[in-house]
Amino acid sequence: MTFRGRLRLFFAIIVIVPMIAVAIVLFALSESSETGKADAAIAAGLRSAMALYSESSERAEPELRRVARDPRIRSALQDGLTERTPLDAVLRDHPGAVEISLTDLAGRTSGTTVSVFRGGAGSPPGVAPKSAPLRGGGRPVGRLAVSVTSSRDYVRRLERLSGLEASVAVGEDVLASTVPGARPTRLGGPESSREVQFGSDEYRGRAARIHQPTAPPVTVAVFQSSEELDAAIADNRRVIFGILLGFFLLALLSSALITRALQEQIQKFLAAARRLARGDFAHPVPTEGGDEFAELGREFNSMSEQLEAKIQELGRKREELEETIRRVGDAFATGLDRQGVVALAVKTAVDACEADAGRAFPLERGVFSESRAGVEDSSLDAALMAAERAAFRIRPDVGSELLEQVESDSRPLAQRSAVPASANGAFGLAMPLRARLGSGSSGQYVGVVSIARRGREFSHPEEKLLEYLAAQAAVSIENTDLHQTVQRQAVTDELTGLWNVRQFHEVLDHEVERARRFEGSLGLAMLDIDDFKAVNDTYGHQQGDQMLAAVARVLRELSRDIDTPARYGGEEMAVVLPGTDAEGAAQLAERMREAVEELRVARVDGAGQLKITASFGVASIPVSAVDKDSLIAAADAALYRAKRAGKNRVERADTVAAAG
Repeated sequence: MTFRGRLRLFFAIIVIVPMIAVAIVLFALSESSETGKADAAIAAGLRSAMALYSESSERAEPELRRVARDPRIRSALQDGLTERTPLDAVLRDHPGAVEISLTDLAGRTSGTTVSVFRGGAGSPPGVAPKSAPLRGGGRPVGRLAVSVTSSRDYVRRLERLSGLEASVAVGEDVLASTVPGARPTRLGGPESSREVQFGSDEYRGRAARIHQPTAPPVTVAVFQSSEELDAAIADNRRVIFGILLGFFLLALLSSALITRALQEQIQKFLAAARRLARGDFAHPVPTEGGDEFAELGREFNSMSEQLEAKIQELGRKREELEETIRRVGDAFATGLDRQGVVALAVKTAVDACEADAGRAFPLERGVFSESRAGVEDSSLDAALMAAERAAFRIRPDVGSELLEQVESDSRPLAQRSAVPASANGAFGLAMPLRARLGSGSSGQYVGVVSIARRGREFSHPEEKLLEYLAAQAAVSIENTDLHQTVQRQAVTDELTGLWNVRQFHEVLDHEVERARRFEGSLGLAMLDIDDFKAVNDTYGHQQGDQMLAAVARVLRELSRDIDTPARYGGEEMAVVLPGTDAEGAAQLAERMREAVEELRVARVDGAGQLKITASFGVASIPVSAVDKDSLIAAADAALYRAKRAGKNRVERADTVAAAG
């Protein structure tokens, strides 16, 4: 293969193949991201549907009391209900009711609804009824259910609230829908979204069943058009493709120019190399100009002059090369192992510099442990210590190091030079290890690598070799620290420092399983910052971010080591409380609420301070829920009650028995 062909192959390997791989990965990530956003919006819409249904049911309670006091209701029950029991007069006298139903319980263990009336012919069915038992003569005689919300109004309100299409049905009968022909039962359960086609249009959505005491379960669904999701994915792909295409064209042009220039210069060196291969050392390589190729030509000529003298050393150098290759492989294998890389650097320095002993000594606890190589001898140890002390004497290097701390940029750290010393007839050489540890660090000394031997001082090339090995060890330490930082960032929320929602669900899954297996308790506290939207609208999102960070700090300070405070989404946060019952969860939530109430956050415009309050909902297993989904739903429902009850309070979830 020609040199041009190899350059083209090299271009394909380092540019085209990676670009194709990057494009595939970016397309997949883009699609996954957009799908995740859509599913999150649908899940939030379904929670809104459940909350709206509960609110609508609670709004029916005053009308239920008024209808229950109507003597015609009890008269109808005493006279015996039939399929034609007239309720129209009752409904006319109670215009707030959309639908009234009576259930006769006399003589039966379970009631049978025999009389239902709506506002008129063609009126939409009511949803979210509120029911209560009717008693007569000291015993139950029937049950009355009243709805003040029509199915049509419910789906319209849900559409405005969530921004999604909505539908409500009983069994296969659709009561109301914002999309003609939509059937909620085809969307499956609330755990995951599903693609479904209604007519000629495709949608993505979720559905949940709501059980009612006096009526069959109601299925509520929210969904959005798949065209919106497909359009977002297509837009992202076009942007990605455009960026990659521009990069490819730039790389192609650069490759063509560089290939042409390299070929001209290489032809000259190729001719000279052929002469050397024939044993002709009398014709040096042309060295016109002062560029790098001219310098390379001069070095090439110098190499040819020394070639004969170096032939005898080839055997020994070949063995050293094999050992070096083996150690490079070991370095790759231990690239994220600080201790392994430091130990390898010490051993390599001892062998390559023909030293008798060497060690790496840590200055920062936890970065790495002391590592030694070679023999142990008191005179060698004295030389190692003398060199290590000399390496940290104040020198002109300190000025550049202080400047780096002031500038705090991302350029590679300036490393000190290797420093020689002697003691007890032995010679030592030491090189400090300087690395950036932690985000925003300007560099610090984490340790020192030193070697020692008897008989002769270390040469300048040996000093440079130790500097190189120490620098590589410092880079590995930085890479390991960066790797650990990235791992932490993958499970934490950047703004608040709390665990993110993905880690929250993983921890909650684990703790629910452990509580089930060992029959223990598990508490969950969910909170929402009160009037947070008003703060963002009035003072800006920067002010809102400061509030979120302040509340997150309270959660971290008041949580135990075994607890998991997390940002659930937006201004909503949650704390997983292993081994905590309902009472303990409520007490902790109250302490957190009081601590939040005492917070004062300075306004970003400097004009005073803002107060913060938060509403809490707590639930626990097994008192309030039996699994993860019901635990979250119970805590969320309690949080919603706290909001409706006036905010800045803690509400406990109902027990499982009461909820049923």
